[in-house]
Amino acid sequence: MDRISNLPQPILHHILSFLSQREAIQTCVLSKSWRYRGSTRPYFEFRERCFNADKETFLSVMDKILHRYHDQKISVQKFLVEMSMVDSESISFLEKWIPLVILNKGVNTFILNFLSYTSAHFALPSIVYKAEFLKELNLKRCKLSQLNPLDEVLFKHLQKLSLTYVYIADETFEKIMSSCPLIEYVNLEGCEGLKNIKVNKAHKLKNFDFDDYLISKEEDGLSIEIDAPTIESISIMGRTNWFHHHKNFPYLKYLHLENVRLSTKSFDNFSFDYPCLEELELLFCHGFEEFRLLSRSIKHLTIAVDRSIKAAIDATNILHFGFISNFLPSISFRTTSSKWKSRIHLMDYVDVHYDASSSFLKLNELVKALSRSEISLHIEDHPLVVPDTYTGFNKPVVVENLIFGGHSSSSFPTFLNCLFHICRPKKIGDESFLVEEIEWEREDEQRAEFLCKNLLMEREMRRYFWQQDLEEVSMEAFDRNGRKWHPVQGTSLPECALPNNQLKQNLRFRLKWRELSYLAFT
Repeated sequence: MDRISNLPQPILHHILSFLSQREAIQTCVLSKSWRYRGSTRPYFEFRERCFNADKETFLSVMDKILHRYHDQKISVQKFLVEMSMVDSESISFLEKWIPLVILNKGVNTFILNFLSYTSAHFALPSIVYKAEFLKELNLKRCKLSQLNPLDEVLFKHLQKLSLTYVYIADETFEKIMSSCPLIEYVNLEGCEGLKNIKVNKAHKLKNFDFDDYLISKEEDGLSIEIDAPTIESISIMGRTNWFHHHKNFPYLKYLHLENVRLSTKSFDNFSFDYPCLEELELLFCHGFEEFRLLSRSIKHLTIAVDRSIKAAIDATNILHFGFISNFLPSISFRTTSSKWKSRIHLMDYVDVHYDASSSFLKLNELVKALSRSEISLHIEDHPLVVPDTYTGFNKPVVVENLIFGGHSSSSFPTFLNCLFHICRPKKIGDESFLVEEIEWEREDEQRAEFLCKNLLMEREMRRYFWQQDLEEVSMEAFDRNGRKWHPVQGTSLPECALPNNQLKQNLRFRLKWRELSYLAFT
């Protein structure tokens, strides 16, 4: 006995909502009573790519199904359409059906995406603003019509707003936001027309994401003002200004700012006005040369800069600190955390005022400031000039991981000798044999061979001072199947050559140094 077919239609539609549009339509073969049930479920989801680029069939099928919805007075709860591009046929179809779908007053999810990279935008009918039961609005390559002061926006149930490459004026965005008392998530990516973004009185907002990498450096950038006492996550990427010097975000946990103009006052915010802030990422922000950061809540801190900076950081409960730059910073670091990690990524040396002695002294001070952490030091490309003397260096600091990248040169041995006055790594890797299936260049091979020969050399043949402190050296390969490192056979000290790595495994050296106790945490 077919009990499922006798269930009330709302229950059957609920069951079908767990299937994709294609799967739901395929239920038509079950019996005569199921012939149209799959195509009249309340979820209307169509993607042009599923029709093998047959735009005419794509539009025809959607038109027939929407006619069936309209004739049977079935309301659409979810309207999702993805099209390749904005053209006359698409515009005619959407202008015909969007008002009818909205007027049924059942739609709570409206997603309309145009996927092609064209400058054309589809002008969304203003009737969309009347969708009072709407909970999610997701648009890509559309244009939102300008609102007059007397126009109403009935988004009293809207919780999620996502606009990608959408043209929208400041006044329209502000009007929408002021009409969404339940809004929780806002995402703006590559939108045009916005200059002053205001998110005011958003008492339910939890996440705000903004990404506009197209803003040129010549422009002053736009401003973003957020007044959301319940917000938990903010991500802003683009040439914008941070105007929140007197705003308190008591529940903010994650803050990501990239290419944003800050000031020293901004760091006072991070220190005192965001008591729950756990993750702070400042990537290539500008407007400051020196700052002080004091926080008991921050656990993950990442800073990337394209200039020299001076920083005093006091992060009581830090778990991870990351620094990325072409320039060596002057950093002091205080924490009571007993176990934390730091990752220093030094990119190409582009400083025209580069001075070998002062740069290595700065690197020495940097690893000393982070010596109570588990340090990973990634040097993208070593400098061609190294100091002639090593005076002024502190005792070498233990480094958990040392990774080299970029091009090698004849100065690499001298550079490595100088570097080992600063740190003593437990593990050494090289991008040339850490990256899967990389094409080795001759310079990469020379650097790898130098590491192999000088690390695996017999003690009586060692000529560098640091070689005398090496007690044990082994080579390891990463087993991608077992997801673990294992020793490489045939790398005993007399055999100073790289193994035949036909499997293109990731390789690394593991080092044990003499008297590590006096080196660590100095």
